[in-house]
Amino acid sequence: MTTNLLENVPIVSIVRRNHGIEHATVYLLAAANANRRIVARSDTKGFIIYGDMKADELERAVKEALRRLQAGDAHLAVHPNCGTNFVTSGMLAGAAAWAVTALSARGDRKWSVWESLPTAFSAATLALFVAQPLGHTLQEFVTTSAQVQGVRLGKVTRRSDLGGVPVHVVELLHP
Repeated sequence: MTTNLLENVPIVSIVRRNHGIEHATVYLLAAANANRRIVARSDTKGFIIYGDMKADELERAVKEALRRLQAGDAHLAVHPNCGTNFVTSGMLAGAAAWAVTALSARGDRKWSVWESLPTAFSAATLALFVAQPLGHTLQEFVTTSAQVQGVRLGKVTRRSDLGGVPVHVVELLHP
């Protein structure tokens, strides 16, 4: 097994583990109610979940997520709707389109913006195909971790609603 260099930076390691637990929790909450809209964000203390649920339902999901990750269900730490995927897609597609327009303005025959547009669209689309597996890999090795042995649930606190959406703070305790 290879050691990820990011695991040696305590604050990064904690956020990566919290992010993995957040993803596993979101998987379980979505499995219980596929129509539920959930947004979450991890930090050094745990994570925040925006979505309509009871605090005790969220607490059960976090405990089950921890149990499953600790039992080896590492795939739960990587989620298709993670912001890492969106950032990777946006950056690659934007860079591809920019590269086409920048390159089309060089040389003897300079293309107009309209002439380069189909090539820019094609390059951006190709970049999106590359971004899907790359975003997954970045999550697996950079932004999340399934290595959550010893992590425990602290408490789940419901804050006031944000524009009608309940906000829950999940505190995680690390060894």
